[in-house]
Amino acid sequence: MERSKKKKQVYKSMREFEEKFFPESFRKQSAEVSTDARTLGITLAKESLDIIRRRLSK
Repeated sequence: MERSKKKKQVYKSMREFEEKFFPESFRKQSAEVSTDARTLGITLAKESLDIIRRRLSK
């Protein structure tokens, strides 16, 4: 049998799942939770890196 070449996505946390399937509510919730500037900066940097990774993998 030939296996498909697509790699099956495995989510390690509920956060990853919500980020993938509910991006708008995830961003809204993340912005509400992170009130201090440092946490907000880290969150935005991670989101930017994720976007870049997705674009590079295409």
